[in-house]
Amino acid sequence: MTGSTAGAAGVLDVRNMPPGLAAVVKELADEAARERPEDLYQFCAAHFAKKLAAQRLELLALAAKAGPENALKVERVLAGKSSSLEGKAEAGGEGGGGGGGGGFLSDGGDDEFEEDEEEDEEEEEEEDSDARAQPPACVVNRGRRTSVSAESMDPTAGAAEAPGEKVVVPKTPEQAARIEAAIRNNFLFRNLDEEQYREVIDAMREKKVAARDTVIKQGAVGDYFYVTESGTLDVYVSRPPKNERVKVHSYGPQSSFGELALMYNAPRAATIITTSDCVLWALDRLTFRRILMDTTFRKRRYYESLLEEVPLLCSLEPYERHKIADALETVTYEDGEIVIRQGDIGENFYFIEQGDARVTVTDETGAVYELKGLSKGGYFGELALLHDKPRVATVTAKGRLKVATLGKKAFVRLLGPVVNIIKRNEANYESIQKRIEEQHQAAAPSQQQQQQTATTAADASAKTTPPVLAA
Repeated sequence: MTGSTAGAAGVLDVRNMPPGLAAVVKELADEAARERPEDLYQFCAAHFAKKLAAQRLELLALAAKAGPENALKVERVLAGKSSSLEGKAEAGGEGGGGGGGGGFLSDGGDDEFEEDEEEDEEEEEEEDSDARAQPPACVVNRGRRTSVSAESMDPTAGAAEAPGEKVVVPKTPEQAARIEAAIRNNFLFRNLDEEQYREVIDAMREKKVAARDTVIKQGAVGDYFYVTESGTLDVYVSRPPKNERVKVHSYGPQSSFGELALMYNAPRAATIITTSDCVLWALDRLTFRRILMDTTFRKRRYYESLLEEVPLLCSLEPYERHKIADALETVTYEDGEIVIRQGDIGENFYFIEQGDARVTVTDETGAVYELKGLSKGGYFGELALLHDKPRVATVTAKGRLKVATLGKKAFVRLLGPVVNIIKRNEANYESIQKRIEEQHQAAAPSQQQQQQTATTAADASAKTTPPVLAA
């Protein structure tokens, strides 16, 4: 394999390649040299199918973070790409036999279980007789008018069916832990936030399969991703010229397969048959997409409602709040971890999504005063967007704390200097300036006055009252 690759590389003129193609070819060649696959065409198809799925996942995430209008634009772009693939498959499939394959295939797809076992046996007999009567089908390009496609990305779609309803299938803690271990390193789930990750595990349904049953069939279009709870399965690929079924892999407990079905309904590239009684956990594409879209948009609406409560940002236009809400990043702190420290220069401001936080102030003598705490919906540190002055208090996680945060540089990059925004509302601008001046004059020599000032500042940090501007 290495020699042939090197020989091919010697013939290729890298200078005439489109930008980026040389890197793609090198990555494919390096991976093939490591794996040394028996079926090069199938290997290349699986390689590019994974790359395509990763790209689609990124586009899906961007569409979920954008508004419905932008999501539909992304959907049209993906539809255009699918049409292009369909046209190429049609042009290249004129002389091909059989149906059900596509230009890009997954390396272990899935399909729904057949309800009737007798019907399964009849179908297999028919397929065997058809295989003997017809010319062998090509594994990679099995027929015309095949394409990679996906359902609508409109985040409002399906809302009428079950708005905000979460799918929760009961599981023991041990079962949930095994599912989590099986999908932890899967490329499709790496970028999910904690809430989405938990909802994916909750939504998986148990499927019990007897030994020697077919879970998925090569060439079929399936909708499910599977995690193996117990049992073993063998993976077979039908290869030309005789279309003989060859075993290429085996799966055991805590393995997973069929992840590309969560992205689009591509034809399955392999047949997977149980070799013992199995317990599988299945997740369908529509549920996965609903989780991804619903949680993203629900969080966005929540962030926008919080932004409306911040006096410093009350002059933002709705579209500007959309931008800021999309740019917020989620950070988790464990009990006792410091979020911001008194005396440090502020760079970020924060909203509390879950949990509670302690607020403390240390005076010049080293005495520490605990002020009114913060809880879900509270915010602090917003004046870091306006100036580079030190924090006036320390905020510490009280238990597990989940916050959404945005830095000054990111804010300026999105909307420009904050001072220009707050000046839109002159009365609000004067009010903020007055609070800043009062805060600067609040330093009194006595501990009693310092404690009183700190308590006033802490009360101001709660959501229902003016914020701690310099925190």
